[in-house]
Amino acid sequence: MYDKEMYERACLSPFLDFCPNDIIEKEIRDGFRHNVRSIIVGAYQVPLLKKIKEEFPDTQTRIGMTCSYPFGGMTTETKVRQALYACEMGLDEIDVGINISALLSDDWDTVEKDLKAVIDAVDGRLNIAPVSWLVKLNLAQIDRLCELYIRLGLKTLKTSAGLHFGSMKVEHVDYVYKHFGDKLSIEVAGRCRTRETAEAMREAGAEYFHMSQWRRICGGEQDYAFNYLTKEGGYQAYRDRDK
Repeated sequence: MYDKEMYERACLSPFLDFCPNDIIEKEIRDGFRHNVRSIIVGAYQVPLLKKIKEEFPDTQTRIGMTCSYPFGGMTTETKVRQALYACEMGLDEIDVGINISALLSDDWDTVEKDLKAVIDAVDGRLNIAPVSWLVKLNLAQIDRLCELYIRLGLKTLKTSAGLHFGSMKVEHVDYVYKHFGDKLSIEVAGRCRTRETAEAMREAGAEYFHMSQWRRICGGEQDYAFNYLTKEGGYQAYRDRDK
């Protein structure tokens, strides 16, 4: 993929939540400037996101927010209120945390009813990308989850939430695409840290990529990085936490 195409497949994800306001504003503004596919923020940041978007009247960048991110542990009523807020604010999409605790407890009825309530409340007014935690599921669970999404009429699957809870593999994308790619658009999240990995995942069937290292992967620039040991952040050369 050439740089312009990679930017257009990039989604700026909620890593912005722990940044100071000046960094948040720069990330959002630069995202619009590079015409990334979408910018996803927390509910608190939605007014700022919309205000900055006014500076870019010709942008094709979609705007969205999180809903019960990342583990889906909020009550269904709270998720619905958040989803309705997103509709009222005129957003394009929401990243909805499915109830992963219920799923891992084999309580599929709760998983389905919880997600269906959000879908019904939105009533087609915006796109819903469920945060699916594929890195923690076995193949049987992945199959059942994708079948649930399709039955509920969803068109998008966000593979994970990142947040240091596992690395998505090309094999994950390949499996989902081969079995469900005709019905579900795959959005990768979860330590997609190199251009080579992103390109391999694109070849395997991924369409979009939620990534904190978006500048570096898309065009070679430095990104904002947070050092969890020193508790300091800044724009700097990328260093993997495992090195």
